[in-house]
Amino acid sequence: MRKITVLDFANQIGVLSDEVPVVVKTDRKLIGRFRCLYEIPETAMPGVLEAKIDHVILRSDEITIQVKPKAVSTKI
Repeated sequence: MRKITVLDFANQIGVLSDEVPVVVKTDRKLIGRFRCLYEIPETAMPGVLEAKIDHVILRSDEITIQVKPKAVSTKI
């Protein structure tokens, strides 16, 4: 199965999502907090958008997107 990026995931769900907060993190490091999924393409750094998703935890109060540790580039 092909791994999708944070941007792919946000675009697939997009405006169909409710205003559920989103957290993007690696195993140990918080990468970003967003008000909702459709805010991610507008505000996230390119390194976060291109990171490959390891897994997603969907809850009614928060969406957690866990990315692979080496998938996030923080260089500008």
